[in-house]
Amino acid sequence: MTSDSSAHDWPTEVAAAAVPEAEVVGAVQTAAGATTLPATITNAALLAASGDDESQWAVPGCTPSREETRLDDISGCMLGDVDSERTIALIGDSGAAMWHGAFDLIGQRNGWKVLVLTKNNCGPAAVTYYQYQLERAFTECDDWQKWRMEVLQKEQPEVVVLAGWYGGNLGPDREVTPEVWRDGLAKTASQLPTATRVVMLGNAPHPEENPSECVALNSTDLSRCSMPAAAVLPNQTGWSTAAEAVGGTYIDVNPWFCTDVCPAVVGDHLVYAGEHHITNEYAEYLSGSIENHIVTALA
Repeated sequence: MTSDSSAHDWPTEVAAAAVPEAEVVGAVQTAAGATTLPATITNAALLAASGDDESQWAVPGCTPSREETRLDDISGCMLGDVDSERTIALIGDSGAAMWHGAFDLIGQRNGWKVLVLTKNNCGPAAVTYYQYQLERAFTECDDWQKWRMEVLQKEQPEVVVLAGWYGGNLGPDREVTPEVWRDGLAKTASQLPTATRVVMLGNAPHPEENPSECVALNSTDLSRCSMPAAAVLPNQTGWSTAAEAVGGTYIDVNPWFCTDVCPAVVGDHLVYAGEHHITNEYAEYLSGSIENHIVTALA
């Protein structure tokens, strides 16, 4: 399981500079009162972000199929500085994969190799998930989680970031309470290499309608597309209490998305890809905010 930098078309220029977290929060506050779509956001970008298209958030070369329970070659899952001896890992479902652009930049800026081990509908918590398309327990996810832990034990990352979708992913008859989520996340953390620092990255908002589609229809009145924070922010206590339980770091993402409302456009960036993910562009914009917390955790 060796990394291969040829698996990616790496940019030759220096990685984009980190945007300070305070600047991001300020941009969200400004966006909450904005009404007009920036001219820099094209119709093509709106069209791409309006659909739940994997190209907007999936990891190229590292997106296992529903049936796959392991990857024989993880070179496509290596981002950042792929030649580095220092490794951080990102694990979870597609709600973790959507952050890969941010972690790629973080790795390039800090000289870290980034290992991304994500599988759609297979979250970071050690629980049995439900596969709605198959209408049964997602046993392939159980096997993936075991293999994933084997890889992490071999790679010995300094930091493992747990991220993903919270709520409704255990099946129609199983409630996902914050306590269930906390215990599942803590169980995953307990299986990680001993010296690994654990980071819990909170869940992004859950829009009730497609935000970018709304923007396309209301480009001169974006206020129509701002969602009440109370309605779309998920309960983050499962993440925060899990971090507390294992002595890890919890990253509160709420200020990066919402004030009292959650705008669909922040600065020159479309925030959402479909209803369940954020765009890779917005993830990259938030890379500095995440980086600040990880650097602090390592210190």
